[in-house]
Amino acid sequence: MRYLIVGGSAAAISAVEAIRSVDQKSQIDLFSDEATPLFSRVLLPYYVAEELSKALLNFRSADFFEVNNVTSHLGVRVQEVAAASKTIQTEDGKEYPFDKILIATGGKPIIPPIPGIEKQGISTLKTMEDADRIYHLSGKSAVVIGAGSIGVEASISLTRRGMKVSLLEQLGHVLPTVFDEEAALIIQKRVEDLGVEVITGEKALRFTGEDRVTGVITDTRQLNCDLVVVAVGLRPNAELAQKAGAEIGPWGGVKVDSQMMTRVPDVYAAGDVAETYDIARDTSFINAIWPCAFEQGHIAGLNMAGKKTDYAGSYRKNSIGNFIGIPAISMGVTHAESCTSRGPADEFREVQKKTKESYRKLVLKNGRIIGAIFVGQTQKAGLISILLEKKIDVADFIPLLMSSRLNFVDILPLLRRNADQFVEPEYKELMDTGL
Repeated sequence: MRYLIVGGSAAAISAVEAIRSVDQKSQIDLFSDEATPLFSRVLLPYYVAEELSKALLNFRSADFFEVNNVTSHLGVRVQEVAAASKTIQTEDGKEYPFDKILIATGGKPIIPPIPGIEKQGISTLKTMEDADRIYHLSGKSAVVIGAGSIGVEASISLTRRGMKVSLLEQLGHVLPTVFDEEAALIIQKRVEDLGVEVITGEKALRFTGEDRVTGVITDTRQLNCDLVVVAVGLRPNAELAQKAGAEIGPWGGVKVDSQMMTRVPDVYAAGDVAETYDIARDTSFINAIWPCAFEQGHIAGLNMAGKKTDYAGSYRKNSIGNFIGIPAISMGVTHAESCTSRGPADEFREVQKKTKESYRKLVLKNGRIIGAIFVGQTQKAGLISILLEKKIDVADFIPLLMSSRLNFVDILPLLRRNADQFVEPEYKELMDTGL
């Protein structure tokens, strides 16, 4: 058996570990177009902020490939996957055979067609090369375009470096895909308190400067700067899989079955490139977050090695509190109107509770939690996630779930009522003893 893995981040590394847990001897070749694998992308803002050295970004030791008997091809781009002949071709024209292949090519930054985008001093923040470029750029001011998680963290990182930073978001509030407006206002105030100028509802129209960027022109103003970080989002890097015959889903990712295999036999996909079952949405979706990539890579690796294992699905979880200094968590569907799995008889409901410095929201579909937001006080998020994952009807328990005194004992009646869904020993033991 010969395994090929295309990619070098969370899903790819997790797949290697899963394969080796079943098959210790077969050949594994890993190809990554990045020359620096094994680093955590979520830690790149800390490197840019000069708070973590490059060595501390690694989530596995430098001898990982040697220990796991993996032949690594770093800085090598795979150009084609020929499913019929079970070979790949790299950019330098070399061919490699495979029996099973995992495509874990992740996402790629969206580059908006803004005039002047090619100027020096403008960068995305996705790879180690990006982070190095930003780290070594000097200047007194910066503009970050896009106020998603990457944009918010990048703006704070550069502020900690002593730069004057403007964060530009064309939608109405920061973190628009993971928090609603009420939560975003609390977070935005905290970001502003950290020294970032936040500008919402304005669009970058063009960049000024000759060869090097000197400013950003928006609808209403000019922002002078020495550096621009473009963080408007990611799209699945699915072209390689599509050329191999994999089906592309409605979100632009590679469609896979419950064992992470595409419609092409022996061709698997996992991580930010894959569309998998979303528990909250009850349909396929791309949950492009680190924990989901690790879990999907693990399931793919087990199945590639012959240990049949089904992926139960996932849902999006975002936490940005560690970086901004205020706990903030979102999970699942955060805007009821954005849920695409709607039927004519479906009933959606949003329940909110707000204080001066905290905010809590539940999103329900037919009495079941499909999403939640916690800002300021996040201690109960774990209990809510249990109810979301198990698709439990909580319609009669809303006041209790919104209470700050909620604890595990309070949700035991709900768990007992749905005990057939719970196989985790720790839950059964708690339910049997009654605490």
